[in-house]
Amino acid sequence: MKVVKYILENKEVLKFIGIAVLVLLLLRQCGVNTALKSEIKMVENVSNRNLNNYLAGRDTIKLERNKYNELVVSKLSYEYDINEISNTNKEIISKYTKTLNINNQLKDVNSLLMAQMVIKDSIINSSANIITLNDTSFLLNFTDQKNWDKYNWRTFNGSIEILGSSSTNSISVVSSKFDISQGIRLKAAILNNNGVSSLKISTTYHGVTFTDIENINLVNDKLNQRQTKKGGWSIGLGVGYGINLNNNQVISTGPSVGIGVFYSPKFLRF
Repeated sequence: MKVVKYILENKEVLKFIGIAVLVLLLLRQCGVNTALKSEIKMVENVSNRNLNNYLAGRDTIKLERNKYNELVVSKLSYEYDINEISNTNKEIISKYTKTLNINNQLKDVNSLLMAQMVIKDSIINSSANIITLNDTSFLLNFTDQKNWDKYNWRTFNGSIEILGSSSTNSISVVSSKFDISQGIRLKAAILNNNGVSSLKISTTYHGVTFTDIENINLVNDKLNQRQTKKGGWSIGLGVGYGINLNNNQVISTGPSVGIGVFYSPKFLRF
């Protein structure tokens, strides 16, 4: 009761308490505004993501040529919350987790990329030679090689064994063998233009046609959510200025330092 009486009779103390309460309320309001802005930003992100995914689903491959006359293709990207994918979109990512041998929870996976292509090539005027095996058999060898750069190339080697018959005045193929080796290098980039993500792929290899490309960016909304603070007890060190009651039951004002157990309600946590 002495403390209460002292507070009510001391205007400076009342003024100090009033200022402290005002500061606490202002800090609480700042915390509420920050949490509200965070929630609004999260809703905007989800809304924009759903719109971009809708546009990506309707998008088709765009073709262009760079200054080196190399093929460049692009297509809008998808973006999924990794927590939603794990529960509702397993079919979408199952083709990746199975073939790439990655975990179903997609831990430490940021993006999923896919490219489908068709290669059309022709071999014209290849180098050839004929080797005589015996009086009736011949071996016809073919070879052809293309090198567009160090990483994009194609080699072709073939052989056909021919048997000639003088009695029937005809030739027939005894055996044949053809070997084709290819080196194809793809260059890819994930672009972000005003919040809209897209995938670009290019190659120097001639005769390539991309039938489909796909990029799925993975995000974790839970990591960006503001944590809701709860009221409760805590132990801490306090340093401040206020009303003090000493062991002699004498009330005074001044600085104080103490260690104690505190209870803070939810509305005062920010």
